[in-house]
Amino acid sequence: MNAVTSATTSLLTQLDGLLRGLPGSTVPLANTLSVQALGVETFGRTDALDLFARHPLVLSPTPHVLAAPGALMVLDVTPEGRAIGVFADVADGVLTRLWVVGATADDAMAEPGVPVASDDFLSQDRSDCAGDPQDHPHLGARAWPQVQAGAAAALQSLPSMGEPAAASSSRAVVVRAFSSEDSFAALYTLRVLQPGVPRQAHRRWALVAGRIGADGSLLHRRLAVSDPWPVPAPVLF
Repeated sequence: MNAVTSATTSLLTQLDGLLRGLPGSTVPLANTLSVQALGVETFGRTDALDLFARHPLVLSPTPHVLAAPGALMVLDVTPEGRAIGVFADVADGVLTRLWVVGATADDAMAEPGVPVASDDFLSQDRSDCAGDPQDHPHLGARAWPQVQAGAAAALQSLPSMGEPAAASSSRAVVVRAFSSEDSFAALYTLRVLQPGVPRQAHRRWALVAGRIGADGSLLHRRLAVSDPWPVPAPVLF
């Protein structure tokens, strides 16, 4: 674990309690806590704790931690050797929103949804990464190229891709990103379009962290990619 402040240590304690599904009376969480984890989306502290009580996650004693104002990132490895990640929004020292990048629960189900076009403006943009650095005020300018490169690395890490992301329309969208000194972290949602006929798309999450040299080059990178999330049943009007 990198050096962390006492405030970050407190957040890690909150996070550990939440991921273990400990009773809410001992875990100071926002009442409106939103969680996207294990292929499930929940809203509210009680539902979040219930989810992790059914599917507890235990962090190792020495995870990789990076923090910034309003954000906390944790990358870890399970006893089975799988990389997992956690990204949290923070307000007034309390966890308010959480993403867990890892396995999908066996009982995960998606709510029915209305299909929408993945390229509704017909931009035909074939880049690996979609996002605007101005949406991430705590991200340094020299970190943005590495955030974009991290998106490509996350897509290329998927053995099921079968073809380059640009050729398949698979894409990563930057959801959160920040940097601290020479380190950065970024959370992505991945739209993966699989080869074959008919072409099937699914969603994953990815978390990337790394260190940047004085010249902007990448010194080190770690990443975690989730299992595919359940595909919503289409609601057609």
